[in-house]
Amino acid sequence: MTSLPTLLVIFAVIGAIFTYLTARAGKTTNKFWTFLQHFCGVWFIFSGLVKAVDPIGTAYKMLDYFAAFEQTFAGLDNAFKGLAPLFPWLSQYVNGFSITMIVLEIALGAMLILGYRNKLTAWLFFGLVFFFTLLTGFTYLTGFVPSDANFFDFAKWGPYIKTQMRVTDCGCFGDFIVLDPKISFFKDLFLMIPALLFLLRSRNMHQLWTAGVRNAITGGTVLVSLLLCLYSTYWNLPPVDFRPFAVGSHVRERKALEGEAKIDVLGWVLENTNTGEVVKYMEPEPGKITYYKQYAKDKGWKVKDQIQTDWYVEKDGQRMPITKSKVSDFAIEDGENGEITDELLEDKNYSLMIVAYHLDGSKQMETIMVPDTTWATDTIRVNADSTQYQRRIASVSQKKVEQEVFIPTAAYGDRFKNEINPLAEAAKQAGWRVYAVTTIGDAEVSGDFAKKTGATYPFYKADEKLLKTIIRANPGIVVWKDGQVVSMYHHRHIPSFETLKK
Repeated sequence: MTSLPTLLVIFAVIGAIFTYLTARAGKTTNKFWTFLQHFCGVWFIFSGLVKAVDPIGTAYKMLDYFAAFEQTFAGLDNAFKGLAPLFPWLSQYVNGFSITMIVLEIALGAMLILGYRNKLTAWLFFGLVFFFTLLTGFTYLTGFVPSDANFFDFAKWGPYIKTQMRVTDCGCFGDFIVLDPKISFFKDLFLMIPALLFLLRSRNMHQLWTAGVRNAITGGTVLVSLLLCLYSTYWNLPPVDFRPFAVGSHVRERKALEGEAKIDVLGWVLENTNTGEVVKYMEPEPGKITYYKQYAKDKGWKVKDQIQTDWYVEKDGQRMPITKSKVSDFAIEDGENGEITDELLEDKNYSLMIVAYHLDGSKQMETIMVPDTTWATDTIRVNADSTQYQRRIASVSQKKVEQEVFIPTAAYGDRFKNEINPLAEAAKQAGWRVYAVTTIGDAEVSGDFAKKTGATYPFYKADEKLLKTIIRANPGIVVWKDGQVVSMYHHRHIPSFETLKK
């Protein structure tokens, strides 16, 4: 996997080449300033492009931030508490925010390289970098905030603990590179240097070609990046897939590998319940437990958190670092039989997974006709001293009963009836295993949904984030074989089974 230092070297080399060409064209009066423009421009274009192929992934990351901000402001006891309801409202438009931010990032990269309207570009660049710095700063600094404390309760801040962070990574480069939040924060602090320089001395920035050409290229960049975002969000699956469930991924093998991953405990964060004092204690040897000798329980000390190594696996006596992915959380449950993950991943035959991480519809009251039976009782004399009572049906009629049922929306239900179900039936007849997976929350209405749409395959349940990671479509089709992802399809491009077999 490419690292951030490698990327920075590549950006610098490309920036140096562009600087040389700009100087040869006589379009620069300050090569250092020109290099900064090209370096930051290439950086922003690349960062935007790796997100533009999967804007939904960026939208999910923004939802994580919105949830963290809502919780943070809701925990305040001042006027800022009123900001908390803003973030659930913003969450409704998260795809639009994601696309806007990505398009702006790519456009800014082109504007820096071109020297498009220098003052405007300098202000936009500074504003976006400042915004990114706030996000990554919040992510990193929450590592100093205990889980039971509010971010703005500075008196409760303690030692930095990675597992305390409210958002695990910033998503700066999408799923192409997952950066440690600390690195992301310092990366943005570094970018603030050229951002401030551009803002203070925008007159030093070079300009290529004529104003008309710069306008045309900038407008074209906005249009192309917008179309790419729309294509990757609403029209099809991401054209480049960096996720751990990409086509060709051996999920069963990766899950087994990540299951073997270990961490070592290097130390402890301890709190004294009597005084409130918080200390960090590092063990003299990893894996040892000696803190209690110095910080005894009977003196009020308790473990608040662990200080751990990164994940690793041991192979041939050597430690190999490993990044845990969402594959570790791959778990699918059958409502009746419990978890069936291994059963699905070990299936040697082809199987068709229908992912529906949100069953689009609502609960409504529906009037149905049910049989209404009227009973009569006959008295039968058995002998002079006893009688017997026997019930019989006097009449059967129909009566109206109202009950709450789940009704899918017309468009969503029709997609299952007209496209997915025929494909599923053909796959079942060919001997494939066919099943749908929805979220734990929607599992309770999946029975109603199956009846309304005519689905004859079972509905299983899994974590919502897992399903959203597997495929960026709702619904979407994933073909598996022997624990490997063979192919996947957006709901706008459901194939026929004949096409699928090929």
